[in-house]
Amino acid sequence: MAVVRIKQGDQYSIPVALKLNGEGIDINDIAEVEFTFGNGLRKMFPQDVQYNSADNCIYLPLTQAETFDFPANGSVTLDTRVKFVGGDVIGVQRMDSLSIADAESEAVL
Repeated sequence: MAVVRIKQGDQYSIPVALKLNGEGIDINDIAEVEFTFGNGLRKMFPQDVQYNSADNCIYLPLTQAETFDFPANGSVTLDTRVKFVGGDVIGVQRMDSLSIADAESEAVL
């Protein structure tokens, strides 16, 4: 995942391409995936997120309320762990980071 910049109050889905040793992971080999943001927010595949076969990405939906909880003018790490159908669980060694911009208004639209 490239560096992602979001603003508090943004609401959209962040695309994440899962790779192991530089190669894309076949979605059929995955039992579940845990995505944990540095502030404690947790999303699970396939329960909370969607997979798009057109671009082989999992999309992490973020609500306005969730992004308002991110630190203003700071960053949030995204840790990912994949549980494979065979039972192995492998986490990323280098966590991704989201850059968070402050919002003047904290009203949910």
